[in-house]
Amino acid sequence: MQIAITTIGAVSDAAIEDMMPLVGSTLHAEVAATAGIEMPPSAFSRSRGQYSSTALLDLLARRKQPGWDRLLGIVDVDLYVPELNFVFGEADARQGVAVFSLARLHTSDRDRFVHRAATEAIHELGHTFKLTHCDNPQCVMWFSNTLAETDRKGTEFCAAHARALERDVDTKT
Repeated sequence: MQIAITTIGAVSDAAIEDMMPLVGSTLHAEVAATAGIEMPPSAFSRSRGQYSSTALLDLLARRKQPGWDRLLGIVDVDLYVPELNFVFGEADARQGVAVFSLARLHTSDRDRFVHRAATEAIHELGHTFKLTHCDNPQCVMWFSNTLAETDRKGTEFCAAHARALERDVDTKT
């Protein structure tokens, strides 16, 4: 399986390079960085001071190339969907694209930052495989509303979600 990762707007390449191996090993995939994309001004909501994650998913869907099973976009701006104050990320399983933001993940502890980024990347990519949120607070598919929840859940799938992911990947190969 091939997962392409791209930046949208200004994002540190080092953060992406550091998390790619963890994303690849957790999802049993080849992960490759691709050329960055300019942040579309139309995704910005002046009234909210945030960017629409759904608009960025549409952009990613138009940029997804044949041969890429998934395309993950990474931004360093605050994201929203209309019904929530903010989101760490969003995914579209039908189109095989996801986006997440580093904006709320920053910390002076580099290892923790990379772990948070990998956790949110894996979570959103999990949604592209039609995985739902989990009741197990240790599972990467747990819905995080705080950084403490992101730090607690980590990058691993619970047994039930690991089986569901394996089934979904097996049906596509």
